[in-house]
Amino acid sequence: MKLSRVEQGLSRLPSWTRNELLWTAVVFVVVTITTWLRIAPAEQQALWAEDGPVFLRQQLENGTFASLLQPYAGYQHFLPRLFAAGLVEFVPIEHFDRGVFILCVLFAGFVGAATFRLTRGILRWLPARFLMAIVPVMVPLLSREIIGDLANIHTYCLWLVAWIAVAQINSRREGIFWAVIALACALSEFQAVVVVPFMLLRLIWNRTFSHVIVSVGALVGAGAQVFTWLNYPRGTESDEVVEIADVIIGWLANAILPIWNGDVEANAVYLAENGTWFLWLGLIPFALAAVIALVCGKNPERFALVTLLLVSGATFGGSLIVNPFWFFRFADIEGEVWLLVLLNLRYGASAGMFALACLPFAASAFVSRVSPKLPVFSRVAALGVTLLFFAYIAMQWPEVDNARDEGAAWTPQWRQALTVCEANPAAIYQFETAPEFRKFDIRCSDVLQQPGT
Repeated sequence: MKLSRVEQGLSRLPSWTRNELLWTAVVFVVVTITTWLRIAPAEQQALWAEDGPVFLRQQLENGTFASLLQPYAGYQHFLPRLFAAGLVEFVPIEHFDRGVFILCVLFAGFVGAATFRLTRGILRWLPARFLMAIVPVMVPLLSREIIGDLANIHTYCLWLVAWIAVAQINSRREGIFWAVIALACALSEFQAVVVVPFMLLRLIWNRTFSHVIVSVGALVGAGAQVFTWLNYPRGTESDEVVEIADVIIGWLANAILPIWNGDVEANAVYLAENGTWFLWLGLIPFALAAVIALVCGKNPERFALVTLLLVSGATFGGSLIVNPFWFFRFADIEGEVWLLVLLNLRYGASAGMFALACLPFAASAFVSRVSPKLPVFSRVAALGVTLLFFAYIAMQWPEVDNARDEGAAWTPQWRQALTVCEANPAAIYQFETAPEFRKFDIRCSDVLQQPGT
C-alpha cells in the first residue's frame, strides 16, 4: 500500500522517536511537573482533610498492619494509608506535608504515564495519546481538593481502573502488573465498583489471560469495598431524595461548566440570574467530539469512550445519591439559592476528567478516518483544535478558588508540638489542617516516639 507524504516523512524519523518507553517517560515528567506547578508553594504546606486526622494519626496510633485496611466513612483507603505508612517510616514527620505533596505529584505523573500506555491499541494517533495522558491534570477544579493530597488520590484511582478496564493488554506480564494496580486502586476508590460491570461485559468477547486477571483484581478490590460499606456504614442521614434530573443538572454545573469558567462564584451568579438553560450550550463541544469519535472510530475506541462517559455520569450520580443533601437537589434550585450551593464539588472534577476525554478520542478518530485523503489537514486540524481547547482550559486554572490556605503550615506546628510534648509528655497536642481550619489531636506519646524527636 502506498504511503502518504506524511507517513513517508514519519518513517524517515530516527528510530528513537518511536520508542514507547521513552515517550512514556516524557509523559511522566511532563504530567509530574505540570501537577506540581498547579499548586502554589505556600499552598503545599498545609495538610488537607483526612491526611492528618485519619491517615497520619491512625498510622501513629495503630501502626501499619492495623491501619492499612481499617475502614473509614464506609470505605477502604488502601493507597492513602500505604503512602502514609511509608512516609511515617522514611520521612521525618515535621516534613510530612512535603512528603505527601511530592508523593501525590509523582503518583499523578504515574497516572499520566499509565494512561499513555493504556491507550495504546485504542487511540491510533500518537498525539492523541499524549493529549489523553495530560487530561488527569487539565481539569480546572482538580487543584481545589484533588491534586497534592492523599485524601482525594482515589480520584486518579477511578481514572486508572476505568482505563485498565478498556485497555488492549497483550502480554501476561503486563496483565499481572495492571491487575495489581487495579486491585490497589479498587481498594482505594469505592466507585471503582461502577467499572466492574464493564470489565465483566468485555469478557463476552475478550477472555484472554490479561483481561481475566485484571478483572479479577478489580473484582476483589470492589468486593472488599462493598463488604466494608455494608458492615461499616457511612452514616449519612438525610430525608432528601436526589433524582435523575438533579444528577443531570448537577453534572452540567459541576463537571462541564467549571471547564469553561474556573470562577465558580461567577458561575453561581450567572445561574442565579439566567437559570440553567445555558448549561446545555457548554455540553455541545463535548457532544460533538463524542459523535465524531463514535462515527469515525473503531470498536475499541467506541467501547472505551462509552465506558468512560457512563462512568462519569454514574459515579457523579452515585456520589449525590449516597449523600442526599438539600443542596444536591440541583433541578429544584432557582434564583439566588444558586449562591448557596456547591459548584466546585470534587465529584465534578472527577466527572469532568472523563468528559474531557472526548476530545482526544475525537482527534484520534478524525485523523484515522480523514488522513488517507487529507493527511496534513487532518493532523493539523485535530491537533490545532484540541490544543486550542486545552490552552483555554489552562487559562481557567488561576480562576479556581483554593481552600488550602485555610489551615496552618504543618512543619511549624510539628516543631511546636515537640516543644510542648517534651515539657509535658502526657499532654495531647492539637493540630490544624485545611479546609476551614479543621482541628485534630495527637497524643504527645505518639509525637515523641517518632525518629529524630
